[in-house]
Amino acid sequence: MHLRVDVDFDALADCISDGIAFVGGEGVVAAWSRGASSITGIARADAIGKSLDELFARVEPPLGFAVVPEPIELLGKGERRRQFTAMALTIDEGWLISFGREMRFAAIEQLKEEIVAAVSHELKTPIATIKAFATTMRSNPEALAKVRDEFLATIEEQADRLTRAVEDLLLVGRVDAKHLLECRTSVTLDYLLDATAERLGPSAAERIERHSTAVTLSGDPALLESALLHLLDNALKFSPDTAPVVIEGEDDGASIAVRVRDRGVGIGEEHLPYIFERFYRVERDLAAATGGSGLGLTIAREIVQAHGGTLAVDSVPHGGSTFTIRLPASSERERR
Repeated sequence: MHLRVDVDFDALADCISDGIAFVGGEGVVAAWSRGASSITGIARADAIGKSLDELFARVEPPLGFAVVPEPIELLGKGERRRQFTAMALTIDEGWLISFGREMRFAAIEQLKEEIVAAVSHELKTPIATIKAFATTMRSNPEALAKVRDEFLATIEEQADRLTRAVEDLLLVGRVDAKHLLECRTSVTLDYLLDATAERLGPSAAERIERHSTAVTLSGDPALLESALLHLLDNALKFSPDTAPVVIEGEDDGASIAVRVRDRGVGIGEEHLPYIFERFYRVERDLAAATGGSGLGLTIAREIVQAHGGTLAVDSVPHGGSTFTIRLPASSERERR
């Protein structure tokens, strides 16, 4: 007896731990499971209707007729260009592609390696600086009176850098667990900027120009402060030392826009699709000189999205960048 069961492909594929995709005979992705998104980092909405050549830098060998599952290699796009192994099988004038569990483990291991490398780089410098200054103070007590305040200020600055790196890692964990937004209240942009400026320090705060920042935002104040901190810190890092960074708010009744505009090095068009990815660096030499875990923009975007908003960027090489947060307006209950 032959039994035919018609089911929704996405619903079925999402029940399977492996990543599953279906590519039609014309070479266009018709179905893409959550597992496939998890392994490749490509969202379902971004995959459907695209060819494999649009999604990956290389597919070897090209899809052909396969009576039994045959392995294929796919090279991801972007700076990291991750390599994925999958199995392809010809069915119903198309191809069923499976990203197996072992490939998922490989992707997780690669992400772990990237996290360890990023954390090691970010923590090594402040730890070494704190140790060097503390050792100098201990071994030269007679010189301590002259340099005490300067040395202690440096140690405090590096300790703050360590604290922020740890906070970033904790926030990334909350992003992965989808437990970001746990409270919501009304808070003014000015209040958030006062708190952010205090964390950035006096010299950085002096370079921030405020325009129309009395607008009221709805959300978790601590998270919104963190998002602004990352955007302002990036703007200050990649701008000339004397160049101001402008932050302005706009309330059109339906939404609140917060723009962070700098006069820095800008971002090339080829980098714009990837700057919110974890660990992505536009200019590695410059990024290495300025520090940072490579998680700041990722965290800022996830925080904004958790609040039901969007984070966009408009940038020109050597012409500066403008990051725009757009959030839903506060409800009447929250305004009271």
